[in-house]
Amino acid sequence: MDKASLLGDAVSYINELRSKLQALEANNEDVQAQIQGLKKERESAPTQRPESNHKMMNGGGRCHGVEIEVKLLGAEAMIRLQSQKRNHPAAVLMAALRDLDLEVHYASVSVVKDLMVQQATVKMSSRVYTQEQLSSVLYAALAAEAFFSR
Repeated sequence: MDKASLLGDAVSYINELRSKLQALEANNEDVQAQIQGLKKERESAPTQRPESNHKMMNGGGRCHGVEIEVKLLGAEAMIRLQSQKRNHPAAVLMAALRDLDLEVHYASVSVVKDLMVQQATVKMSSRVYTQEQLSSVLYAALAAEAFFSR
């Protein structure tokens, strides 16, 4: 091959790369515009208040015989639940976490006499809750199952 054909191939390759770069930049701008639109839509959407269904609970949004502690670490939450062990509270908690679209990374159950202590670490991927919202939603979900009735 002579120098002219090598130089011509290099120029055509550079032009091809430039056109690919322009296409990728245009695609990036489209994606950024979609992201901004989704952010605006998310911010303008009315937030659901999960505290709407607390009629089954006693004062202060707390259930009789149940303690729930929630701590958030970014998109993950650490949940500690203490209750009586009757009516399969571990199964009820796992069902509630599934219904809330929370991905369980770690869970443990300990029982001492009639007391069950459950700990779970979950990831909030499709829905994001605040600490208070997650606690209230869990109380509501667990109250609906009524595993802690007297």
